[in-house]
Amino acid sequence: MKKFNEKVIPKHLQIETINGVCTSRCTMCNIDKWTRKPYCMTNEEFKAIIHKFVPYVEHLEFLSLFGCGEPLLDKELPGKIAIARKLGFHGIGFATNCTELDEKMSLRLIKSGLNTIICSIDGIKKETHEAIRRKTNFERIVQNVKGFTNIRNDISGGTRILIRFIRQELNREEWPAFHAEWVNHINPEKGDDVIRFDVHNCGGDLGDGEEMDHRNEETPSDLVCSDIVERFFVYSNGDVGFCCADSNGFFGLGNIIKDDPVEIYNNDIFSKYRRFMKAGRIQELPHCNRCTIMQSQMTKSNPKKKHAVEIN
Repeated sequence: MKKFNEKVIPKHLQIETINGVCTSRCTMCNIDKWTRKPYCMTNEEFKAIIHKFVPYVEHLEFLSLFGCGEPLLDKELPGKIAIARKLGFHGIGFATNCTELDEKMSLRLIKSGLNTIICSIDGIKKETHEAIRRKTNFERIVQNVKGFTNIRNDISGGTRILIRFIRQELNREEWPAFHAEWVNHINPEKGDDVIRFDVHNCGGDLGDGEEMDHRNEETPSDLVCSDIVERFFVYSNGDVGFCCADSNGFFGLGNIIKDDPVEIYNNDIFSKYRRFMKAGRIQELPHCNRCTIMQSQMTKSNPKKKHAVEIN
């Protein structure tokens, strides 16, 4: 937890540039319960928002550009990445289901200065992946990811590629073969990796999949959530979200255009939640006392490595 003039400031900024739309209907997602109006942030709106964080840029380690929606449906995402790079932001990345990761978009993203892309693939078999990530085409996604890797290698781009596997009942037995296959298509010298963590319960709001690990476990009383002490969420309309499980807005935390981000991050709500967690009283906190996202994060296949945007 970092401080700036005696106030806590985040080290991970997450800006949702598009929300409410996706090319998939994943079994572990609560998309059907999203209530915020779909919206895609313009580049001018992005500039206005990200300029609010320029005074704190040296304190920020990561900038994630995604939220409740498929980020590559924002066709101007490469432009937003380039804007952030020019302003001195680093650790820029996002997670994607890769349905829109065609050759043209891949080239634009790599040239924009993207630091990290998280590619979500949840099976070594077509039927497994498509049963989990419904409405997607397994062959197309594999082709897109390998195509992105080839373009990155051909033009000596600096984008790190993380192949992400969310382990659950449907694909549990495929992880060893999945890892063995995908390590052949990455370059560890560029920071690439094949990562895995167990499915979580979207902050207590279950999707429609089978019961899986970390869906009904009680939140440990000594858990301190990194979202509350490290990460700052901005919705596509500039409103502030509480955490990565806050799909619809638990609280009226303010709008980033109107208010100072550090003032918001140190308001009564954030301060109370940090104080209660530090005191081992997380079971008294609505929205946190049933959330298993942090337990899922602890199951990462590479816990010693620190990556941005892994958990969503």
